[in-house]
Amino acid sequence: MLARVRRIEAVRAPALSPIALAFGSFDMFAAWADDEMATGTLDSRDFPIVVLCLKRWDADGTWGRAQ
Repeated sequence: MLARVRRIEAVRAPALSPIALAFGSFDMFAAWADDEMATGTLDSRDFPIVVLCLKRWDADGTWGRAQ
């Protein structure tokens, strides 16, 4: 019975975004992006918009629907 419950919970669990999988959490990705923008590796004019869009996708479940 417990195994069946675990399988059901695994199916119902929201899918992790590729960002959460790569960085551990979206906040860790955002901190990394801030560091990269500070050093000039990422464009500090454009990349904040990218971060905001990805954050919205992460929050609204877009990643889960895409999988």
